Amino acid sequence: MSKIEKAILKTLAFFDIFSRPLTLEELWHFLHQFKTSKYQVLIGLRKLAKKGKILEKNDYFSLNFNRQIFREYIRRRKICQKNFQKARRYLGLLKILPFVKNISVINSLAFQSSDEKSDIDILLVTKKNRLWFTRALVVLVLEILGQNKNKWYRAGKFCLGFAFDEEVLNLKKFRLKNDIYFSYWLAMLAPVLDRGLYPRFIQKNAWIYDNLPNWQPEKNRLHAGNSWTEKIFRGALGDKLEKLLGTWQMKRIWQDPDMLRPGGSVVADIHMLKIPGDKRAEYQGQWQERLKRLRISQSRAKSRG
Repeated sequence: MSKIEKAILKTLAFFDIFSRPLTLEELWHFLHQFKTSKYQVLIGLRKLAKKGKILEKNDYFSLNFNRQIFREYIRRRKICQKNFQKARRYLGLLKILPFVKNISVINSLAFQSSDEKSDIDILLVTKKNRLWFTRALVVLVLEILGQNKNKWYRAGKFCLGFAFDEEVLNLKKFRLKNDIYFSYWLAMLAPVLDRGLYPRFIQKNAWIYDNLPNWQPEKNRLHAGNSWTEKIFRGALGDKLEKLLGTWQMKRIWQDPDMLRPGGSVVADIHMLKIPGDKRAEYQGQWQERLKRLRISQSRAKSRG
């Protein structure tokens, strides 16, 4: 089996975890650790099809042992389209808030793998030293709108479990060993509100091209000007509120038993919030199981020159 064929199978194996078949364009875009042309990917797909390794339906490709993936993807895609519309509608309202630099959809909705029970995970990036003040405002607005996830209502509600300020744009130190998921997580996140931060965010995380050498970020992003409310909270008043709200929120987090369960990997400091829910080790294991079934190793493929 050629190196490009192995790279294709590795990529399809990862997205199979999320019941996500890929088009030729997507497969080339997200090809794992192999830089090549779209034409070469097409040639590789044709060879794999002849060997019976992959399935094709309506211009989508998947592994040959998951014949239900196309039907499942169509079902989930309808749910995701509805939730994306909701995200744009509600999160777009947050442009009135101060110090919001970027709000992006992440996790299952970004991967287009949400089901009927899924919430809408979002990432918040704020101006430096305004993380906790801004997060409190975002949660307050979502609560007023009846759209904030809680222990009673989850499906279709917003979950703000990952947030940081401009001080920590480079997330490389949070990668795990042999961490395939994190690169795809970064590539798949979908900004719905951006104030010029997204290009800088990707530049700070250029390590993504180690795993996804063909990937390029989308250029047309919703850009919003700064909120007029920033003038009010830019100085001493904002500093005081940031300290007060930060102390209060961090105290609540560290006193919550659910946050301290083993393997939770909680982060709650002046620059970042990350609550439990990290499934990277689980996804890594599921990916490796699929590679074993395909009889290919996890070793890195060399890019085509």
